Amino acid sequence: MLDVRQLWRALHGVPQLLLVQPEQLTYDLGYALALLPLVIAGIVFFLQDALLLFAISFLSGIVCLLALQLARLTIGLPAWVGFKATHPLVASILIACFFSPRTPAWIAASMVILFIVIDTILWPQLQRVMLHPALIVFGILFVIQRQLGIGFTNPFDSHRLDDPLLLWYKLQIVIDPVKLYFGNVPGPIAVTSAGAVLIGVTYLWYTRKISLGVVIGFLFGIAATAAAIRSDVGFQLASGPSLFLAGYIAADRRRVLLPERFTFVFGAAAGVATMILRWYGEGQQAAWQGLLLASAVVTVVLRVQAIRRKRATAASRRAPLRTLAVESGDPDPHRLWAPVRTEARQPVLATSPVSTAYSRAASPRPVRAFDNQGDPNEMVRQMRSAATRRGPLRGGLQSPVVRLAALLLLNPVGLWLTWNGASISRRTKLLLSSVSLLWYLGVAGLVFALTHR
Repeated sequence: MLDVRQLWRALHGVPQLLLVQPEQLTYDLGYALALLPLVIAGIVFFLQDALLLFAISFLSGIVCLLALQLARLTIGLPAWVGFKATHPLVASILIACFFSPRTPAWIAASMVILFIVIDTILWPQLQRVMLHPALIVFGILFVIQRQLGIGFTNPFDSHRLDDPLLLWYKLQIVIDPVKLYFGNVPGPIAVTSAGAVLIGVTYLWYTRKISLGVVIGFLFGIAATAAAIRSDVGFQLASGPSLFLAGYIAADRRRVLLPERFTFVFGAAAGVATMILRWYGEGQQAAWQGLLLASAVVTVVLRVQAIRRKRATAASRRAPLRTLAVESGDPDPHRLWAPVRTEARQPVLATSPVSTAYSRAASPRPVRAFDNQGDPNEMVRQMRSAATRRGPLRGGLQSPVVRLAALLLLNPVGLWLTWNGASISRRTKLLLSSVSLLWYLGVAGLVFALTHR
């Protein structure tokens, strides 16, 4: 009865947490709630194509999450892994929103895994880099789609059709901004509706998870450039993919390294670049290209400032004073011609002659190669050589063929030993078995796709 009361109180506190105190939400929970309108709109417009891509992307996120948990339990991961990174499950839906309905399943899974690996392992080590890794993943996706001829489809009849911006560039057709706001137009599966994207961006701003200056500056840059070239301002602003990239990707406060007074300038520069690229026929891809260009320029400026600040700090440090021992008074004439005494060299690690009460029985420890009580420099050299010496098996394990054979052949033996081990918990055994099963399913799917093309 007590558990039911606690659950009822927790459910009563959900509306207050989501609407009254949203700043207490984490970034991942805030993004998950903001992605719900996009997922619902994508399923309504593209039906089974959107369901399939969302399911495959979410499954890929689960595989990455299990792999990270397994790595933490077995080999241990450094503290910086996953720092300021998007949760794998949220990241899978975030990337899936920008897929075309014609995107193959293996491309969708590969792009999700690539983004999670970059965002979780590589990106946290970088400093003063204002470049969202999703923009790089979208660039790779654009290259793959162009090489395979993957385009957009009409949500009504699923026929191949260009996106509204390409139709405007090629045929000078301006689609009604109200229709773009509703979203029943060709485009990515979850961001064709500018209204759904605007709802999500508004909630992210309400939860203080994004920088409003970037979004407002981006829209201002597009509107100002569109008015300068005498294009329809409402049509240019009602692009759902552009608003998605500006609000969900570029305006993330965890990635924005600029002060708040400079975010508007950054967004305006990206908006101007986006509108110029649209004028030259880039279509829906102009938004991530403009944001990528602006982010790269800001990253270069931040890195140059960091290098100059570091050099200035190093130059401002005063050089350490060197002290010399000086003997005062007249030297003793008898000591001038005295022979030089050789100092007795002390061992590097002195041992105490007194044995304590808690010391173990005397058993001679093996002497390592670098336990030399002679020259300390020689000991350091030996330690470095021992640490950097490659073993006889290390070079062979670097081969990808050997690793693949170990994963395919030795993994069942490892699972058998894992289930027979008494010191391993049942939770770890089930986790290892689940990851292995997903691995074999992925290999079987890849073989099936290669043999039935």
